[in-house]
Amino acid sequence: MEVEIKGEIDSKGRIVIPIKIREQLKIEARDRVKIKIEEVEHRKSFTKECKGLLKGSGDAVELLHRESPFR
Repeated sequence: MEVEIKGEIDSKGRIVIPIKIREQLKIEARDRVKIKIEEVEHRKSFTKECKGLLKGSGDAVELLHRESPFR
């Protein structure tokens, strides 16, 4: 059976399979599953993207509105 979900990797490298999917497929702890990765969406880190941006720039809020890589 093929089921598509979007998940997020936690800090320990784990992916959570939602309970409804686990129940539907009768997946239990220690079962083995095959995972096919078709796409990876990298998340931007606000602190990494903005590091050094505020030095000597005046109003931090105004600067972030103008220069934010998340706009």
